Amino acid sequence: MTDPFLVVQDDVVAASDQAKALFASWKKLNQKRRSPQEENEYQFVTDELYSTLTSIGNDLVDLQETVDVAREAPGDYGLSAAQISERQNFIAGKRKAVEDIRHFLAQPDAKASKPVEIPAAGGTTYHHHHNDARGSHRPHNVEFDGQQEQHQILIQQQDQQFDAMLDTVRNLHGIASTMNTELDDQAILLDEVGSLVDRTQAKLTSARRKVDKFLRENNSRSICIVVTLFVAILVLLLLIIFT
Repeated sequence: MTDPFLVVQDDVVAASDQAKALFASWKKLNQKRRSPQEENEYQFVTDELYSTLTSIGNDLVDLQETVDVAREAPGDYGLSAAQISERQNFIAGKRKAVEDIRHFLAQPDAKASKPVEIPAAGGTTYHHHHNDARGSHRPHNVEFDGQQEQHQILIQQQDQQFDAMLDTVRNLHGIASTMNTELDDQAILLDEVGSLVDRTQAKLTSARRKVDKFLRENNSRSICIVVTLFVAILVLLLLIIFT
């Protein structure tokens, strides 16, 4: 039977790796001047990071419950004190990592974003400041930008599906081409076999005609010999009788 702790532990490890990657992207976007498109990406990464951290936190709560139950009767679950301690250390380490990221995100300096310089028509540069969505004012077009971002994600997913379908079609085309080549090769072999059969049939027909001709010639010669012998014997008899 699979240990439920190990199953959830694998999920926590995978989610932690994802959170590290998102946190690295978030810090990279947070430390530079962002264009409107990068601002949308920043908001998306921020939401995904918070969602992943929440998911990890919920899984850690479930893991802590299993450890608490196992600690009361470790023998019933086949666990030693060292194994229970190891599991508790795993939970504590992951919980601290989540809290560290949340603490960093909650800092005012981390929330503030860099201004984006947009040149005006007359050459004057205006500075637009984008603030974090949590606890600060958001632009009026954030909802539209969110819809546009979801639309772009949907298009990307559709492109991936089309690419997968295209790969499948290409594979089928390759299989069909291979089958067509094999059929062509077999057709050539069948043509060669047919030609060989025709040549063999012609040779057999010629041989049969020669045999028939030989038999007919032998039969005619036999009749001539018999008639000649009969005439000779008849002549001899007549000579004997009349002499």
